[in-house]
Amino acid sequence: MTSQFSMKALLLTIFVSFISLTSAFSQEVRFIELEYSTAVRTDNAHVKVYISRDTHDTYSLRVESLSLRSEINPNSLKPEAKPTVKKIAITGGQFQALVISLQKIKQADIIGGPHPSLLDGASCSISYGANGTGVTYHVNTPVYETDKRNLHNFLDAYKLILQIAELDPEKII
Repeated sequence: MTSQFSMKALLLTIFVSFISLTSAFSQEVRFIELEYSTAVRTDNAHVKVYISRDTHDTYSLRVESLSLRSEINPNSLKPEAKPTVKKIAITGGQFQALVISLQKIKQADIIGGPHPSLLDGASCSISYGANGTGVTYHVNTPVYETDKRNLHNFLDAYKLILQIAELDPEKII
């Protein structure tokens, strides 16, 4: 009974993923979002990159980065740090290179490989799409056993986004 339920859940997940991918690919990609957070690194503990196609030929990129090197407010016991924000204009060629890199990621690789439990606590996600449809890939610690987990395409796309955002992947991932 349990194996039948597991098989049905897997088939439903694959079907929903296929429908989502079909919808996302049938429309032009209008946004790409990357998010990374970890409890291990104090600098770049939380990084968010948002890239959007603004008008026909203009693209913008916004980076938010939060460091854990901040004073703790004694009243609220929360860090007083505000995220560092920078905005960059990117070219249509850079945006297309990102879209091509993202389209190489296979959903089966993301959900099919072994998954580390906790490790360093790094959480990585990439989302992209348009007009209310999109695809999100979420991976914990993608640099851990990348070969065994078939994460090369995910990691390549992730690094390309960071490089275009003028961030050093070695200081983030």
